[in-house]
Amino acid sequence: MHPHSHRGRAHRVHGRPFTLPEITVDEDAPVAYRVYHELRRVSRAQKQMLFRRLTEQDTHPAQAFSLWVLSENEGMSQADLADTLNVSRPTVTIMLKKMEKASLIERRPDEKDHRYVRIYLTDSGRALHADLETVHAGIVEATVGSMSEAELVQLERLLKTVEVNLEEAQ
Repeated sequence: MHPHSHRGRAHRVHGRPFTLPEITVDEDAPVAYRVYHELRRVSRAQKQMLFRRLTEQDTHPAQAFSLWVLSENEGMSQADLADTLNVSRPTVTIMLKKMEKASLIERRPDEKDHRYVRIYLTDSGRALHADLETVHAGIVEATVGSMSEAELVQLERLLKTVEVNLEEAQ
């Protein structure tokens, strides 16, 4: 007997309905298999919550992450932002045009070398970033807020072990 079964959940892709298979793991599956799938479900649920909350803020996830990166690295170049976000430079250029149009960022020539452009948050960008920090805090609370300090410390230790395992397996 296969240790999991599928049931669909409706989503929209490019505006059209699309059903992603949802995997449920049988109770008699090995515990390692059940834990692995539980980690995937938690990750998926967090991502869905984040996307819903960002949509409520009229913010695209890539813009939210860009605001976070820029808040920590004001004045970084477009190329550095693309590398940090692990996306192509043309993708960043398009996103930054939209963010600039929304008055979230401004691009300025580098003071020492005018061939380079530096990116800075505007006051509106900083305000949205602060709102998104509140959204993030709400997701953290929803995820682990009911756990005791001891449980959180134990979970942190276990997740670090999982991370090390994955790094060593690469």
